[in-house]
Amino acid sequence: MDRKIYDAAMALLRAHGPGAVTVESVAAQSGVARTTIYRRHKDRDAVLEAALNDHIVSRVLEPGADIWHDVLAVLNSLASTFENRVSSGIFIALLDEQDPEQVELIREKFLRSRVGLVVARLRVAVRQGELRPDLDPEVVADLLLGAVAARFAYAGTFPPAWAESVLATLRPALEPHPGEPPA
Repeated sequence: MDRKIYDAAMALLRAHGPGAVTVESVAAQSGVARTTIYRRHKDRDAVLEAALNDHIVSRVLEPGADIWHDVLAVLNSLASTFENRVSSGIFIALLDEQDPEQVELIREKFLRSRVGLVVARLRVAVRQGELRPDLDPEVVADLLLGAVAARFAYAGTFPPAWAESVLATLRPALEPHPGEPPA
């Protein structure tokens, strides 16, 4: 039952933004009665928060043995999210900011948590000497997200091997210099 509710809420959020996530619309989309939704969740904000929490838990970054493989996976995942319009309603809501509380909820549950996973992985790579010791992992995460967002904004698509090209461009600036000790 919860799966139907959360899937419907996320589909509405992605397609139309947070304003579209109401108990009535989630009930219509999911086929779950409004009364059942209200028994589980106080209001639409509680439905959206629960759906976002569920979404984040199901998409934990699984770090690999190689930071470059992980960065490439992040770039490809972000590009796929944009290209397949999976989160267009979410990003429109962030730009529009008509409901500041819901925008902050989306930033906290959807974006900051995902970026936080990438930053944590980058920090481990700095400590292990895979990346420069003076690197700011938050700036690197911004660069990765920014590259994807900028490419999508002006082109609407990603050519084959685009992520590999971004990584090849950034890698020399991120790698430790020969003989440089880890952080």
